[in-house]
Amino acid sequence: ITIRMNLSLINTQKLFIALVSLFLSTVSLAQSSDQQQRDTLSSRGNTKELKRAALSLVPSSYMIQYAGSIGLLSAGAGWDYGKQKQWSTDFLMGYVPKYDTDRAKLTMTIRQSYTPWTVQLHEQLSYHPLRTGIYLNTTLGKQFWYKEPDKYPSSYYKFSTRLRINIFVGQDFSYKFKSSTSYFEGLKFYYDLHTSDLYLISGIQNKYLKFDDYIGLALGIKFQIRRK
Repeated sequence: ITIRMNLSLINTQKLFIALVSLFLSTVSLAQSSDQQQRDTLSSRGNTKELKRAALSLVPSSYMIQYAGSIGLLSAGAGWDYGKQKQWSTDFLMGYVPKYDTDRAKLTMTIRQSYTPWTVQLHEQLSYHPLRTGIYLNTTLGKQFWYKEPDKYPSSYYKFSTRLRINIFVGQDFSYKFKSSTSYFEGLKFYYDLHTSDLYLISGIQNKYLKFDDYIGLALGIKFQIRRK
């Protein structure tokens, strides 16, 4: 009887140890699976963040512009951002014909725009009653300079011939395509009234100048890229 009781006790201990081992291995497996799932979700989240960051570097629009003191014709790319896409940063390259000079010229422009209000005219058509901002423009060429050369008397030229600071105000209309698969999401037609630091001061100092002597008009089209 004593032997049987000892065997029974040993078997019970073995069974207990086996159950504890099974429980611990199950918990360990569950924790491992849970950690793998968290790692997978974290990896997916990191991938999404990387995709979102990479997508933010890709332009959200392309544009063509006529006039605007940045060239007869200019073209470039832009990035729209903000909750309502009310902010826009554009980079443009412009072409200036030679006219009565020796050669044609190229310009570079970086522009910051702000459109605070949107009026929805139709399901596909919207109107921005105010479009305003600032842009910096430079003309490429050795004959232009940021600081006057030594051959000129000090302060002979008070403005740089290479860099112009411009302000503008205008409006635009946006048309959204019905297709949900096209590369372009829509078109934006805009116009701007603009002036530069040089023209603005000249207009203030010289009363004989007319409004259209220091205020210019620019017309442009933006091709909005569909974000996927």
